[in-house]
Amino acid sequence: MTQVTNPIQACNDIFFRPAAVFEALKTHNNWSWIPFIIVSILAILPNYLYFSSVDPTWYTEYVSTTHADFQDLSPAEIDTIMQFQQPDTLALWGGIGGIVGLIIINAIVAVYYNLVTRSDEENVMGFTDWYGATWWMAMPIVIGSLASVLAILLTNNAGQIELQAISATSLAFIFGVGIDSHWFNFLNAIRIETFLSIYIAACAIGTWTRFTFQKSVLLAAIPTIVVYGLSLIYMVLN
Repeated sequence: MTQVTNPIQACNDIFFRPAAVFEALKTHNNWSWIPFIIVSILAILPNYLYFSSVDPTWYTEYVSTTHADFQDLSPAEIDTIMQFQQPDTLALWGGIGGIVGLIIINAIVAVYYNLVTRSDEENVMGFTDWYGATWWMAMPIVIGSLASVLAILLTNNAGQIELQAISATSLAFIFGVGIDSHWFNFLNAIRIETFLSIYIAACAIGTWTRFTFQKSVLLAAIPTIVVYGLSLIYMVLN
C-alpha cells in the first residue's frame, strides 16, 4: 500500500484510501489542523451564502407563513420569533454557532471513540488522537457543502431561495420535502455524506485497533444511529 506522505495528499486520499491516511496519522497527528480548517470553513459556507443572498422581506414572509413549526403559533408569537431570525443575524451567528458546534460535537465523539476502543489492549491512541481523527471523519462535509453552494446559486430566483437548498445532500432536498412538512427538520438532518463519514470512521477504528471491520462499522455507526433514532422518536411522539 502506497504511503501517505503529506497532509494535502491525505485530504484527497481520505475519500479513497482512508486506512492509509489513518496509518500515516499514527506518526503525524499534527496533520489534523488541515481538515479542521477546511471543514470549519466549508461547513458554514452554505449558511452564510444563503442568508447573504436571500431577500430579507421574502424570507420573513416565506418562513412565517410556511414553516410547520409556526402553524400553531399566534401572529404575535411568530413576529417575536422572526425578530431574532433575520437573515443578516442568521448569517453571522449561524457561522459562529456552526464552528463552535462542530468543535463541541467532535469532542464528544472523540470521548466516545476513546472509551469504546480501550478494550483493545494494543490500542495506544488517546483522546487527542481521536479528536484529531474526527476532523478527518468530517471531511465528507466538503462534498455536501459544495453541493449546497451549487444548489443555492442555481435556485436563486431574485433572492427567493427555499431553505432546504442549504442542505442539498439531505433527504429533504432530494425528495422535495419543504419546510411546511413536520418531517422537514428530521429529513433535513439526514445527509448522504454522513454514511461516508461512518465508513471513514470505521477505517480509523480498524486501523488503530485490532477490531474486525464489522465491529468497527458498528462502533462507527452507533452515534449516528442514536441521534437519528432519538430524533425519529421525538418526531413520532410529537
